[in-house]
Amino acid sequence: MIGIHATDWPSCFLYWGKARPASAEGAAYHLLPFHSLDVAAVGWHLLAPERPLALLLARRLDLPPTVLRSLLVFFLGLHDLGKFARAFQGLVSMGALVPPLASCRYTERHDRLGAVLWSEAGIPWLRDGTLGFPKQSFNGDQRNTLSTVLGVLTSVVFGHHGKPVARNGLRMQSFFGADQHADDHRAASAFVAEWAALMAVPWPVEQLTSPQWAASLRGLSWTLAGWAVLSDWLGSNQTYFEYVDEPEPLKAYWPVALEKADQALSATGFGHTLEPRPYTGLSDWFNGKAVTPTPLQGAVEALELQAGPQLFILEDVTGAGKTEAACILAQRLLYAGEAEGLYFALPTMATSNAMYSRLGAMHRRFYTEEGEPSFVLAHGARDLNEDFARSLVGDQPGDRNYQAGEASASAQCNHWLADSRKKALLADVAVGTIDQALMGVLPFRHQSLRLYGLARKVLIVDEVHAYDVYTRSLLVALLAHHARQGGSAILLTATLPLGQRQALVNGWRQALNAAPISLQETEFPLLTRTGGDPSVLEQPVEARPASRRSVAVDWLEHEDQAVEAVINAVSEGRSVAWVRNTVDDAIRAYQTVRERHPEPDRCVLFHSRFAMVDRQQIESRVLSALGKESEPAARRGQVLIATQVFQESLDCDVDVMISDLAPVDLLIQRAGRLQRHARGERPPPRLWLLAPPWNERPGVSWLRDALLGTSFVYPDVAISWLTQKVLRERGGIHLPKDARVLLEGVYGVSEQALPEGLQASHLQQEGEDQGRVAMARYNLLDLAAGYVGDDQPWLDDHQEIGTRLSDEPTVNVVLLNRDAEGGIVLWAQGEQHAAMLSQLRLRESQARKLPELAGPDLAAWEELQGRYKALKYTQPWLPEADAAVRYDPTLGCVLG
Repeated sequence: MIGIHATDWPSCFLYWGKARPASAEGAAYHLLPFHSLDVAAVGWHLLAPERPLALLLARRLDLPPTVLRSLLVFFLGLHDLGKFARAFQGLVSMGALVPPLASCRYTERHDRLGAVLWSEAGIPWLRDGTLGFPKQSFNGDQRNTLSTVLGVLTSVVFGHHGKPVARNGLRMQSFFGADQHADDHRAASAFVAEWAALMAVPWPVEQLTSPQWAASLRGLSWTLAGWAVLSDWLGSNQTYFEYVDEPEPLKAYWPVALEKADQALSATGFGHTLEPRPYTGLSDWFNGKAVTPTPLQGAVEALELQAGPQLFILEDVTGAGKTEAACILAQRLLYAGEAEGLYFALPTMATSNAMYSRLGAMHRRFYTEEGEPSFVLAHGARDLNEDFARSLVGDQPGDRNYQAGEASASAQCNHWLADSRKKALLADVAVGTIDQALMGVLPFRHQSLRLYGLARKVLIVDEVHAYDVYTRSLLVALLAHHARQGGSAILLTATLPLGQRQALVNGWRQALNAAPISLQETEFPLLTRTGGDPSVLEQPVEARPASRRSVAVDWLEHEDQAVEAVINAVSEGRSVAWVRNTVDDAIRAYQTVRERHPEPDRCVLFHSRFAMVDRQQIESRVLSALGKESEPAARRGQVLIATQVFQESLDCDVDVMISDLAPVDLLIQRAGRLQRHARGERPPPRLWLLAPPWNERPGVSWLRDALLGTSFVYPDVAISWLTQKVLRERGGIHLPKDARVLLEGVYGVSEQALPEGLQASHLQQEGEDQGRVAMARYNLLDLAAGYVGDDQPWLDDHQEIGTRLSDEPTVNVVLLNRDAEGGIVLWAQGEQHAAMLSQLRLRESQARKLPELAGPDLAAWEELQGRYKALKYTQPWLPEADAAVRYDPTLGCVLG
């Protein structure tokens, strides 16, 4: 252990970089220069010239891969420069190192202190030779560009805790001090000089002073910031980088750090290279069985792939094999060297769960048998893949937290990697919600690591038609950045309006500096493909014979008629689903139908206001009774009353369906659950719609007077009226031939063609949609500006900025119960993941109606929060103590 009076070593060795918690063993601290090199060594290996992402970055930045690596890794070694501040060193007193100074108080995070030091010392270091930068003269424009580029490069590394750091408004003298032992500024300078000499960066002066190069760097800086975050977290893993408290020359420690980094990357799964398997036929995906491809699958098998990022849009009906077609394309892209992994993005947790189960062991078929691809589900409500959790980082000895609100790197890493929603984006193959990817283009902490995780992956987005204008705007921005960082995307959808397809295609093309193009094809099914070349492929696809179906539509005008239709179907031994547009309407209908059902236990209610443990049980019950493998005896007289979560999450079908009136695209989706599977002889499918009486000249209250709840859920009355109009004209839903006709007959109608009584409300809704687009643009990060510090607030994951825009924020509510002794326990007590399974989500106004806990109950709740991290940022609710709102495992949350 060195002493503060030692003179044989540069003063930079008098500063600690990592501090050991009192409960751990080993050296009390890790010297700051060595921690800096640990992190740099991880980044060095992640940017190995043979890695495809490194090659892509080098190509986009017009630099040899070796030059780019030296440049970026040099700056990465400066990521903790702010820890040379005596203000930081004073957080933990190390008797052998520099002592604290009373004049230097730690009021700013160390990452910002590094930015402050660079802002005052960086240019002098450049001029006086500390950085090894070549001495030459620059004109004013070149100096400005160089300053901008250095600002971006340092922001990338100083922002290694998940967000860019602001560097304005602070003075170095307030935090960096000097005494008889050391001068913080000089110590930092000594480290920078020795590190620069070791790296010997071949400074690419021509690029560093080019405005065009600066613009390219800004666009890719978000990916580089993710690289810096990952490097810091892995380089802070004490399992592989044990603490060293004795100085030695950096040139002697650097090879050791490189070896440790190589071991860390190999052990955590980031060092492996998987060999993609060539696509040899669809039988690979069906356990070797001979399978005839659907027309869509045949089209993607025969499609000639291009080099570079590509966008594919696959439009077809349910049951056309879109998922398998996406897997075929993804496997071909992987084998062609155009991608390095996959992320399946779905609209809900339930659909994510279904896709995760569907892929199962099949995810290994993307790679040769020798490979072990990581595979994870991207939300916290399901069991995590244990092999992936262990291989990624696993449990590691922590280092001491610096202060409240500033977690150390390994503490952040433990917390971050325990949350599979984030972890999934680093996996080789992952399934999750679209929200986890969209958070990469919003100001959430660690969004850069999400983007880094997606780089050069195939992003497969399902149910694209289900997203509203706000989420679609975020998706366009995500796809643009995904294209810039070398990824390809496959969008799976039912029929898309031409305008939406146009926006997706031209957003992709703009990101690749390709000219916009006007789409022409109106056939359905359709395969669209674009890259950065001048042309776009729009290829009509023959409909699969089994997907051709006609669903007759009949009309009901009153709820009691709908109830009678349900009971009549039950009396005939048929299974029935009634899809309602609001939870309250669903609960009321369930209670009415159950009272009249001859076997009430065959009536099930399913909506979004159930605790997850009860929702899972209901899902299992519904799939058992109405799923693909369900038996006739189980299906007989089975009634499901549900909200729109029915068509979003359950792969089941019914003999008879009733639905509240909804926009035509949602009705097509709901009708996909009507006689979805082949079951022998059944009457032709018929969809009964509960709707207002038809009126050629409706007034503004036309929908509200008949279906009050529906008018709040779907406030653009014109859409509902046009849906009723086109379905009455067509007599039903005839797919695929009527798909475009139905969609354009609702979404392609001009304001002037609407009844006068609906024009004002339609214009209002269009204005609100424009506001939602504006809100998306406001919330989106300015990716073109680069990963640079500003005063914009950045959010943690639990905070809502919104990947979905709703009229009101939501709250995670935790259901509680009493045990035999009268104490407070979780609703799902005894279950694995009980804390998560006890939660449901309510609107903020609904959650405000719940009574607060007090006295011993409040103390017990606080103890539960300390035990389960999943309870952080949640609101407790003890239903038995609530006279106004009740909870029932069969009814869910019933609001008074």
